[in-house]
Amino acid sequence: MKKVKILWIFILALLYSCVTVNIYFPAQEAQKKAEKIVNEIRGKINKKTKPTSFNFDIFISKAYASNNVLNTTNAKIKTIKQSMKKRFEKMKPYYKMGYLAETLDGYLKICKKPASLKDKMILTKLTKEENKDRTMLYKEVAKALKIQSSQIDKLKRIFAKQWQDTAPSGTYIQTQTGWIRK
Repeated sequence: MKKVKILWIFILALLYSCVTVNIYFPAQEAQKKAEKIVNEIRGKINKKTKPTSFNFDIFISKAYASNNVLNTTNAKIKTIKQSMKKRFEKMKPYYKMGYLAETLDGYLKICKKPASLKDKMILTKLTKEENKDRTMLYKEVAKALKIQSSQIDKLKRIFAKQWQDTAPSGTYIQTQTGWIRK
């Protein structure tokens, strides 16, 4: 009887120790969403062009599949994007002069301060506002894609790649080995 009890305890302990929690992270969906949002903010919409040769599209009706990933934009995300788009135009000169850097964690960093006090204050304010909006954007996109809060760092890295890829020339880019100037 005692051996059976010990056997059951052993089996239950074995089953309990084998339980794993599998957290799903929609990497592909997050990548598409990040690319779309960053392109809308920075004004770079990637459009694939078709060859100019004759095709039979005029004879065939087109069917479009709905893309739920790209349609997950809510009112908060739209507001954040508008704010960031307006700010980006003000920040472009600072990027080009090498004052701003895009980090690996999806945020903006001041890497060199302008000479004038006025420019320092403007740059500091713009950077703080941008990083605040990016934080809110990451949270809202995570909500829209049903990404757990423990996975937001992965989402930030996906966005970081997009911010870096679309940064104006002159911007400092953080890499795994250090900083480079685009």
